[in-house]
Amino acid sequence: MLKMTLNIKGRVQKVGFRYSVADFVMESNLTLTGYVRNLSDGSVEVLAEGDLEELKELHRFCQKGPPRSEVRSIDQDLHPLEKRAYQRFVILD
Repeated sequence: MLKMTLNIKGRVQKVGFRYSVADFVMESNLTLTGYVRNLSDGSVEVLAEGDLEELKELHRFCQKGPPRSEVRSIDQDLHPLEKRAYQRFVILD
């Protein structure tokens, strides 16, 4: 199991980015846990726990984002994880 943190920069706030990420995780029946939230610098942070293939799917989705977004860059951090810290995938304020 792995923990992936993404910091997504560009036009990613006030375009439904957080909701589209959460919807993607749920509608794709991914078993990922974690969260998505806006950061004060205008970026969006995604923290996801799960297997490599599902994390890759989420990363691909985040590269595109919802229709009104414009992703300019994504910083990624990936680490092994022994035990999940989250029980589900949620949107944080």
